[in-house]
Amino acid sequence: MRIEYTGRQIEVDENVRILTERKLRKLAKVLHGITHAHVILTSDRHRRIVELTVQSPNLTLAASEESSDIAVSLNMVINKLVRQSQRHLGKLRTRKRAARQDAGVWSGVLGPVSDGDGERPRVIQSRRFVAKPMTVDEAVIELGKSPDELLVFRQAGTERISVLYRRKDGNLGIIEPEA
Repeated sequence: MRIEYTGRQIEVDENVRILTERKLRKLAKVLHGITHAHVILTSDRHRRIVELTVQSPNLTLAASEESSDIAVSLNMVINKLVRQSQRHLGKLRTRKRAARQDAGVWSGVLGPVSDGDGERPRVIQSRRFVAKPMTVDEAVIELGKSPDELLVFRQAGTERISVLYRRKDGNLGIIEPEA
């Protein structure tokens, strides 16, 4: 990690550098892969302002705080950046979970298997897909274009999963789960 210091009306001494590096290690535990940090220290009469910009490969965070002491300002800035990075990582996790919930599995079941007590079906083929939001009419058109016998989709109005399938008599059937 490369750290740059800028002092405005203040000299950046060794104690401040050591404190900053120690506090940045705390941030590095939450936000992995920090490549660059820029610390701007400003002294204005009785105020001590710390501005900190941190860059990682996928994210740039910035925060600023002021108080009467450099150490207090630095601590508050680091806490702000930790909260920002945790919020960002939480959003990423939420998006991943939402994407994973939209994926469904279709299983083709063929032929019974004997297990001694009787026969039970076995799973032969599985396939993953994303349940796209669409209306029933759009799903009918989509199933007409596809060689598949069924289509799983998310109804646009209710956001509920439904299954549209071809019946043996040539008509189409729809399966809608209860609430």
